Amino acid sequence: MALLKLESVDAFVVRDLDNEIPAFGVVRLAPKILQGGAKELARSQTYQCALFNMKCQGASAGINAAPEARDEAIAAFAEELAPLASSGALLLDPGKGVADDALDQLFGIDPRNDAHRRIVDGLSNHLHLTGFGAVVSADTARSLDGATIAIENYEVAGPAVARSAAERGARVTAISTSAGAAMNPEGFDPTALGEALAAKGPAMIADFTDEELPAWRILGAETDVLFAGSKMGLIDHQGAPNVKAKMVVPTGPIPYTTKGALMLEAQGTTVLPDTVTTAGAMFGGMPPGEDDQESIEDALSELLSTLTGQIVGQDNIAILE
Repeated sequence: MALLKLESVDAFVVRDLDNEIPAFGVVRLAPKILQGGAKELARSQTYQCALFNMKCQGASAGINAAPEARDEAIAAFAEELAPLASSGALLLDPGKGVADDALDQLFGIDPRNDAHRRIVDGLSNHLHLTGFGAVVSADTARSLDGATIAIENYEVAGPAVARSAAERGARVTAISTSAGAAMNPEGFDPTALGEALAAKGPAMIADFTDEELPAWRILGAETDVLFAGSKMGLIDHQGAPNVKAKMVVPTGPIPYTTKGALMLEAQGTTVLPDTVTTAGAMFGGMPPGEDDQESIEDALSELLSTLTGQIVGQDNIAILE
């Protein structure tokens, strides 16, 4: 592991490998970001690079700042790291606590394909492709036609998950944001969800429920598939028994602990690997072929379908039916 501590702001960057190949990862912001968690994220990203035969390593950055100092801290962070971004040595995307457009200063100078900065249905392409890819993996493991789904952490890649899943015949019956959770067995309209998020942010949850449900209630939603990824270790050995979904699909890195994943599998829940389901973010900036949106999505869909099919296997698919 290689650790870089910034001078202009209380922040750091962890690279998984101590060499010069490009480092790809996310930036998180909170009053205190722990380096231990950052190292885990960087290692997970390296595994993903290797899995997809991409010549990059994992990275993870943390900015320690109070909410009122957020904008100033992000600006200082971006200015100091601009040389690394422009050279292609460090390629970062917004993570928890960092607004989707907060790193535009770095996006504008890093050498990734322009498709990375494309806006698709109101989302940055790295978020759109993350949600799209997670749905492709889920649909490969278990046909989503007629399935009910829950989307934890809807305000990030949730709109893309909802749209893509609905196109495959799924019904969104539960969502959560940082403001709470909402559930409706009849299903939510993906378009209405997206419009509400754009207008109100996480507070949009109040438009879809009369109950004040805490965000964590989403984990116990009575659905076929749970898309989750707000933080590492979200589903641990204590929370796993409460999960009722037949399949858990990560939309963020390492959303379950090892014990949590083992317990889920023991109770008959299929757990898909985050290194596969969250791979969409890399494809926008480093597409393997043509860079038009349709070609990127087709290439991503083909690769994730193949990998997920190999990982899950026919026996596990039968468990879900």
